[in-house]
Amino acid sequence: MSAVPFKRNIGLFMAVMIGIGAMMGPGIFALPGPLAERVGPMGAVSYLLLALVVVPTALNYAELGAAVPVAGGGYSFVSRTMSKPIAFLTGWFFWIGNVLAASMYALIFALTVQQYFWESASVPLVSIAVTLVFLALNLRGTQQSLVVIAVMNVVELGILAAFAVLGAMHIDPPANLDPIAPMGLWPVIPSMALIYVSFVGFDLITVAAEEIKNPSKTIPRAILITLGLGALTYIAVVGVMMGSVHWSDLAESPVPFIFAADQLFGTWGRWAGILATVMASLSAFSVTLGASARILFALGRDGHLPRAVTRLHPRYQTPHLALVICGVVIIGFSSSGVVALVASVSAFGYLTGQGIVNLAVIALERKMPNLRRPFQVPFFPWLPIIGCISCWTFVPFLDIEAFVLGGVLTAIGAGIYVSTPANRAAAAEVPGVIRRLLGDLLRRRKAPMKVVIISGGQLGQNIAERLLAKDEYRLVFRAHEHQITFIEQDEAICDALQERFGVPIFQGDGTKRDVLDQVGLDNVDVAVAASEDDGRNVIAALQAKRLGMKRVIAIVQDPEYIDLLKEHDVIAISAPWSTAGLVENYLDRPGVAELFEIETGTAHLIGVIVPDGGKVVGHRIRELDIPSESVVAAVIRNHEFVVPRGDTQFEAGDHVVFVGPASAVQEARDDFLST
Repeated sequence: MSAVPFKRNIGLFMAVMIGIGAMMGPGIFALPGPLAERVGPMGAVSYLLLALVVVPTALNYAELGAAVPVAGGGYSFVSRTMSKPIAFLTGWFFWIGNVLAASMYALIFALTVQQYFWESASVPLVSIAVTLVFLALNLRGTQQSLVVIAVMNVVELGILAAFAVLGAMHIDPPANLDPIAPMGLWPVIPSMALIYVSFVGFDLITVAAEEIKNPSKTIPRAILITLGLGALTYIAVVGVMMGSVHWSDLAESPVPFIFAADQLFGTWGRWAGILATVMASLSAFSVTLGASARILFALGRDGHLPRAVTRLHPRYQTPHLALVICGVVIIGFSSSGVVALVASVSAFGYLTGQGIVNLAVIALERKMPNLRRPFQVPFFPWLPIIGCISCWTFVPFLDIEAFVLGGVLTAIGAGIYVSTPANRAAAAEVPGVIRRLLGDLLRRRKAPMKVVIISGGQLGQNIAERLLAKDEYRLVFRAHEHQITFIEQDEAICDALQERFGVPIFQGDGTKRDVLDQVGLDNVDVAVAASEDDGRNVIAALQAKRLGMKRVIAIVQDPEYIDLLKEHDVIAISAPWSTAGLVENYLDRPGVAELFEIETGTAHLIGVIVPDGGKVVGHRIRELDIPSESVVAAVIRNHEFVVPRGDTQFEAGDHVVFVGPASAVQEARDDFLST
């Protein structure tokens, strides 16, 4: 089944829970052990310094997430500003980071079970079990899994807060903090590279951007709240751990937080630590599993991976095939049993990808200066540059094994990229014109349309509503959801569009070539000039054609413009009463649109649900007096498509779709609603 749009049902609290759920995992519960082994009591300082280093990257994510609120997070930002190979590799790096992080969380959970519940338990089997459980949970939808995540986060944060407050009274500086740097100061930088994965929770908020309400405001707030709350918790808790328990003892424990809680508070402390570790591991696992699947979804949606990964479950509207792929990879890596190695490979992916994303802020400003930025980073362009340098500086300090494994995974991704026919042909510049044309024809029906609407007035908003609608009768004919971008000059209208649709908005004059050029040909399949002014629509449409946009629609009320537009291969729609429907017809049903002469405005599509006791119930199509100009185009019964034929019998609850002139389909609709 084709993909359909995600639902926007995540508010500020749940968005923060996504970030906290990913962030409050290994940073406290597992990595302080390897960290203590490398730097001793300086581990708390490592968290403090890293929190400061991460601030520029978090601010850059806040700007990008508010301006381009689309699924895929860092990958989607880069895909709009840089070349396709770089965009793909960025997405692939983030997928490596997320799927390895999820593997680490599953591994931490399995080690906790083995250490405190079932000594003979198999780590691989426990990892498989927890992966299958959360695959099922994520399959049912983000909203359902976030409820569980929120509960686990509250329990976890409560235990951490109690540990920090009560444990502060047990800090013994002479015994545990002297010397403060037994290995010297230099190991602090490599240690920051190891724990970098602890601070990546905020970027996962942008991965779910298409499911977040009012993303222009919610995403920046959620990112800053997540980073601030997470950093304060890390510094306080790790500071207490290092000050109350000797670093050499922490270094020997596979679950150092539980060990510290046990040393300080005895049995109740141990079990509180176990509960918090389990909550943190499972919460982070669920979030990163969902994020990994959505990154694959975004890569597949843009044609870098097989289209199968973009399929959404017909009932739950979740990327079920992508989830299964991620689950298989997670099981493989979590079975290794080595937390530090898995964490290092995860950091390799995150650091490399986030460095590129920081540069995307500069590319976005240079390439799309008119794009609305509800949140802007200060000190541009220095902050993005600092963010990039701060990420890439840590990469050389990762373990050599992480380089090898990360390099292998990168090579696999590159192989997948060049194996895709379109990417391979473009990279090698092979003169396979016929093959590329055939590929384009196949993708035209399967790929989602990237639609830029020039003018955000009422007509443009009506068109956007139609193209984003999720009515079942539309989805039968629609291969994928459409991706909408607006160009609008009026600031008040831009604000309204941001609030209503949460899509990228360029503030500027849509008749100007430089504004249209900023949108980029790669981000446009169809341009629709939809202002109330015929002249502006004609100019905007012709400018779009001059820039190389192959499919352009112009809305005009004066029929004298039609010949001019047709000379330049611009589709002209001249019937304002059904413009939005005709634009939808043209994008999703071009054959029907051409058959019914789209420029004259005679084609119309309408659906109706047959009521209980309706007079058509039990009757066949050939038995009914349906207007001759109207055609029954489809019957949807129990979420399945039924090809309408003369002997097709109608049942109560059927969704019936008519196509034809507006007056005829309206008459047929009224007839089917009567009882």
